[in-house]
Amino acid sequence: MARQRTRKTAIKRVRATNPKGNRKAKLMYSKTAQHHLMTKRSARVKRRKPNKAVASKNNARNFRKIIKNI
Repeated sequence: MARQRTRKTAIKRVRATNPKGNRKAKLMYSKTAQHHLMTKRSARVKRRKPNKAVASKNNARNFRKIIKNI
């Protein structure tokens, strides 16, 4: 592995999630094949985004259809 240049990278290596309830903490960053640190976010986290953004254009179209039918 290459030389670690900053403390920021060291912190990323051991950063864990903050689970709610009776769940275990997981490491937030996983290593790729080339040893880059990459976040691996769960579907649950993606659904609970604070900005309420629609995930994709296709979903937006589906929401419009549902609203129209109601």
